[in-house]
Formats: sequence, structure tokens, C-alpha cells
Amino acid sequence: MAIIRTVTLILMGCFICTAQAWVDTDFDGVPDKKDACNDTPTNSVVMANGCIDSEFLIVDEDAEDDDEFDEAELGATITNNAALIAEQCRQQRDVSVAVDCFGSILQPVYFDFDKSAVLLTQRPTLVRVQQYIEQHPEVLIRLDGHTDNVGSDVVNEALSLKRAATIKDLLVNEYQFQPRSIEIIGRSNYKPVADNTTIEGRQRNRRVEFIILAE
Repeated sequence: MAIIRTVTLILMGCFICTAQAWVDTDFDGVPDKKDACNDTPTNSVVMANGCIDSEFLIVDEDAEDDDEFDEAELGATITNNAALIAEQCRQQRDVSVAVDCFGSILQPVYFDFDKSAVLLTQRPTLVRVQQYIEQHPEVLIRLDGHTDNVGSDVVNEALSLKRAATIKDLLVNEYQFQPRSIEIIGRSNYKPVADNTTIEGRQRNRRVEFIILAE
């Protein structure tokens, strides 16, 4: 009996630890233990570290000033405006206009350090691309893979290309894209968008960008 009780306690301890490891307070798909911003608004598209990329914040400039406007309200406004603009882009009849519109708001897919697996937090970006392409199937997509500056050039070049290839495989196999409409490029660490000397900067540089092109 003592052995059974011991085994039961061990199993319960493992279950509790596992459950605690996957607590996700803001429901963005990033567990709290990895989430650098655990209060992001519902339905926000976040980076691998759980934060919204400030480069892609879309704020309603016509909104009235409010001294008591807190960060949660700001995040919700950003999220709602981004969805509204995405819908407006999809409804554009002129392909060139639609390409420019959507390209200006489409957030990259971000990755964990030294990884090419696509996190669940990044799936909303793929859904937005799918919704756009459904309206404009004639466009082409170029996937530009990038890394931070940690590691050798050879390793980073291979990793950046693998990240782009992973996104292409997902788009083809799970989102019904045509393989011939997608080109992939690995750009290693040669085109950073942020400072590689900071943790946040390196996070933003580990990405695959969507370049939408009209035929």
C-alpha cells in the first residue's frame, strides 16, 4: 500500500507541474513561463515571446484623446483596427492596390531561437494570408526567412531557408496553397529589422516575411 501511495503522489505531482507549466493567462498560446507580455488582448497576434511586435501596431489616429486610456484598451483597439484594415484589403478589387494594402499590415511569422517549427501563436498570421489569397488567387508569394546573428553564417543561412520552407509546407499542405505560387529564400542574418544586441531585437529578427507580388 505504501508503494501505491508513493507512486500516486509522484504521478499527481507530475500532473500538477505539467498543468502549471502550461498556464496561459492571456490565452495567446504562449505559456506564462515563456510569456514576456502575459496581458496581451484577446485574439492578438504575438511574437514567439508573447509580445505584440511594436513595428506592426495599428492605432486609430482619429480616436479621441483620453488620459485614462490604459494599455489593455490600446491593445484591443490595435487588434480591432488591424482586423478591420485586413478586411478592407481583402475587398480591394484592384490587385495592385490590394497587394500594397495587405503587404503594409501583414506581420511576419516569428520563431524560437534556433528553431524552425511554427508555434501555435503564429497560426493567425497564416489564416490571414489564406483569407487574403482566397480573394486574390492570382498573386504570388515570396517567403523570406531570417535569423538573428547568433551562430555561424553557414548555420544561419540553412536555418533561415528551413524556416521559409516550413511555412511553405504549411501553406501548401494545410491551407491549400499552390506550390508553384510560392518562392522561398533564406537570407541568414543579413537583413535584421531590429538591434541584435538585445533580446527583443533578436526575437524580432527570427522571422519569415511574406512578400506579396502581383503577377
